[in-house]
Amino acid sequence: MHLVKRFLVVVANMIAELWMGFYRRNADFYDKHTAESKSKTGYYVFVVVAAVIAVGIVGWMYNRMYS
Repeated sequence: MHLVKRFLVVVANMIAELWMGFYRRNADFYDKHTAESKSKTGYYVFVVVAAVIAVGIVGWMYNRMYS
């Protein structure tokens, strides 16, 4: 459950960054939330899935608002 909570925090933060514009966030924020991964593969899967979901949600919101 803790991993799911961290995943949702990372996805929500990525959505906010994509929607409001890019800005420099301290890399420690993401490192702190993805540190629970047991392997490099798990880390990459976590980050890629979070990024895909964030981009998908922002794309969907953009299409709903401006199409």
